[in-house]
Amino acid sequence: MKYLPPLKTLPVFLSVCRHLNFTKAARELCITHSAVSQNIQNLESYLGKCLLQRTTRQMHLTAEGERYRQAIEEGMRLIEQATERELRSQRQVALNAMPTLALKWLIPRLPELTALYPDIDLRLSTHSTLGVDLQRDNLDLAISYGERDNWPDYVVYPWSEDHLVLVGQPAKYRDTLDLRGALAQQNTIWVKDPFRAKDWELWCQSMGVALPETKVRNYFQNSVQAIQAAIAGIGVLVTHRIFVLDELKAGLLVELCPETLLSSSSYYLLCRKERVRHPGVRQVIEWLLQQTASGINEPDPPAA
Repeated sequence: MKYLPPLKTLPVFLSVCRHLNFTKAARELCITHSAVSQNIQNLESYLGKCLLQRTTRQMHLTAEGERYRQAIEEGMRLIEQATERELRSQRQVALNAMPTLALKWLIPRLPELTALYPDIDLRLSTHSTLGVDLQRDNLDLAISYGERDNWPDYVVYPWSEDHLVLVGQPAKYRDTLDLRGALAQQNTIWVKDPFRAKDWELWCQSMGVALPETKVRNYFQNSVQAIQAAIAGIGVLVTHRIFVLDELKAGLLVELCPETLLSSSSYYLLCRKERVRHPGVRQVIEWLLQQTASGINEPDPPAA
């Protein structure tokens, strides 16, 4: 810092270099003509060099002035880039959610978040949140599934209960199914993902009915595919209500049993402790929690 000139003189010098006119520089900077002149004199006095040749008709940079202009412009450009990076980082929020939750619930609602907070630069990833490491994966937030005590190193917010529901296509299944009779006659849809492999078993145990031994079991790789199969009328599906809220609201699917299974695990919002006061992170947390407060697990009735 030993050789820094009076810093307030540098924007004045660069403005004069652009216009080669004190009056135009003064107008651009919203200062007086004499203030421009004084700043240039102070800078030249500090450097001990003449930077500008001035006559009654024109002004031009000396060789030293041109050399100094190039160096100062490069320095200003680096400062501007560094400042832009820091400001951008203040707006960035990195959020992770499991793929089906992101596709079926979060992404359709992101326009609401961006309309509410247009300055937030949300970075969404969709990896499995089991064993999530926010620090390792450079994440601010994650919507994860499990028990609250699973994440002692983070700030943990209860986010949503998990309800298992039986759904089917309304045109094919107009009435609530007789679970002890008709269910066994239905084609069923299963998800091969190991995290979903026991959904049918858990739901049937809760309802007190036998696991349907139907002749046709349709297996799909993930819940998104299985939900689309249910919409197409391929069979009935046990899935997580949060995954099909929009389909239930739109009348693409209907719940075929008035009872649901409340899972022992729930969805939680995790945040790195050092990021919880970051303005953008705070806004995303508040928005996600507001979704829960608005009744995240209760689908609106389909339009008539």
